[in-house]
Amino acid sequence: MPKYLVVIITLSGLANVSAQERDAIETVVVTASRTPIAITDSGSSISVITRQDLERRQMIQVTEILRNVPGIAVSQSGPLGSQTQVRLRGSEANHFLVLIDGVEANDPAFGDEFQFENLTTDNIERIEIVRGPQSALWGSDAVSGVINVTTRRGRTARETTGYLEAGSFATRRAGGRLSVARNTYTIDFGAAYLNSDGDNISRQGDETDGYSNRTLNFSASVRPSEVTQLEFFARHTDSEKQFDAIDFFETGLPIDADRSAEATQSYLAATALISPAGSLLNHQFRLTYLDTAQDSLSDGVEMSGFGADKLGFYYQTTLPLGDSEAYSLTAALDHEREDFVQRGTANPFGDPNQTQKLDTTGYVLEYRAAPTDALNLSAAIRHDDSSAYDAASTYRLTASYALRKTRLRTSIGTGQKSPTFGDRFGFFPDTFIGNPDLKPERSRGWEVGFERALGDRATLSATYFNETLEDEINGFVFDPTTFQFTAANVSGRSERQGVELAASAELSRSVDFSASYSYTDSTQADDSGNQVDEIRRPQNVGAFNVNYVANERVNVNVNVAYNGSQYDTFFPPFPPSPERQKLASYTLVTIAASYQMTPRLELFGRIVNALNEDYEDVFGFNTPGIGVFIGLRAQQ
Repeated sequence: MPKYLVVIITLSGLANVSAQERDAIETVVVTASRTPIAITDSGSSISVITRQDLERRQMIQVTEILRNVPGIAVSQSGPLGSQTQVRLRGSEANHFLVLIDGVEANDPAFGDEFQFENLTTDNIERIEIVRGPQSALWGSDAVSGVINVTTRRGRTARETTGYLEAGSFATRRAGGRLSVARNTYTIDFGAAYLNSDGDNISRQGDETDGYSNRTLNFSASVRPSEVTQLEFFARHTDSEKQFDAIDFFETGLPIDADRSAEATQSYLAATALISPAGSLLNHQFRLTYLDTAQDSLSDGVEMSGFGADKLGFYYQTTLPLGDSEAYSLTAALDHEREDFVQRGTANPFGDPNQTQKLDTTGYVLEYRAAPTDALNLSAAIRHDDSSAYDAASTYRLTASYALRKTRLRTSIGTGQKSPTFGDRFGFFPDTFIGNPDLKPERSRGWEVGFERALGDRATLSATYFNETLEDEINGFVFDPTTFQFTAANVSGRSERQGVELAASAELSRSVDFSASYSYTDSTQADDSGNQVDEIRRPQNVGAFNVNYVANERVNVNVNVAYNGSQYDTFFPPFPPSPERQKLASYTLVTIAASYQMTPRLELFGRIVNALNEDYEDVFGFNTPGIGVFIGLRAQQ
């Protein structure tokens, strides 16, 4: 019997879902289906991070709190603002979709990955994580799941807040928010500023690598009539980060250098929700726009740049089947136009300057059925037409069955991931030439799990998943004809399977506890056809959080995140071949506390990496040690 099955049998009586999932009867999610549904009606594994979680833990970056989510591994290549990759259930970093208020935020200019290093927790209300293949609902990027970020909205007549914070690494933060809510409209505006001198990325030297981030967020909604609601959303991030060069001649490791990157990300969405009087159909029209750009500088001189924009038009309608809401059919049309730009200096080996385009149209059908109060079923199918590839079809089936205080759930589905612009057309004259003949990656996955409530104060969850990826794209293949590197679909399969456990309990009126553990076995075929562990995917990841409410004024939170050992690839100076290096496990402890000085003034502070762990997520790239921060928040 595989050891991860022994784990699930042994711990199934102890594991349980997060605190917010205890109230799942009334908790609605918007990414596990094309229409909002209760968590208890979904056959997929879902985690929800609430605003209260963010406020209690005081974490700056969203990736800090994602370490507590089952199935997620984080790789950060240096201090605050350094490139950060997130992997879901052992998948690639570009195999899950990130939505920000309905805008597909994966960046076409950076391998379809979302740039998590630039996403702070400011003005975020809620984060939903849906695990497992979701391509049938959301298309190419949702091979292994979806992370949906919802920003804050006006809830009261008027709310004004602001904060100031300072701490280690010469870090300064400031921000504020203004919201207004009336019967027919809401408006919410937020601004946040972050600046840090950072720490040294390299193992040697003393040069610090800093980071700055400025984010503006705006949303509004208006109801001009009883049957119509209009919504608008805009978010803009402007950031700058410093990083080190790689010593290709002596060590193959990072070395102090004057390197920096300036980046922007803009997200826009306009939505119309129409429910005509006397009609069974409702209609949703959404127009979204993503625009990203990054310029890389060396010694203050611009060396290269990338950029992309994506324009999306989405329409969907839902038809109730029969006299009740137990059966429904949703039809959707998704159309996207992506543009990619690469800039650089031409030389005798070639010219990297180029523009590329891609059009994709997806057709979606989702059927939902609830034959009884205890049983919920869904089936979805999607067909994608692309201007660059053959048409692709995906499907997804789910079931959820409630039996007293236990809920059983299962899902199965397929996914497909289109090759990135970088893999197809990326051009670095001395090192890499894209391959326009790539075909999409294909996946199939299934899961089975259960959740159980233990009385009124504790719940439990356990899930087993199994996923297979074929036609995987290797973006670092040596071409003996050109003596350069390119991208290629590789033979063999990548296999991913494992167990996710979670637990939460209200230990008393003052103490809440939650915990999670994931075992992920993620392998791929090597050149000899043998299965080997994939890099930057720890087999064991776990976390627990304890929150203590001393009284109406004092709150203390302790968060512990464990990251097991993992492998990475080291590229020594030529001529030696790449080497596999094992990175040691580590534990990150964050202690946060707040004191409500007056009804309008709060003092807060935290200690990050309280054990002062010396660790690396990426071989050769240092991460920060212990940090202490303190701040003041005012509200009216």
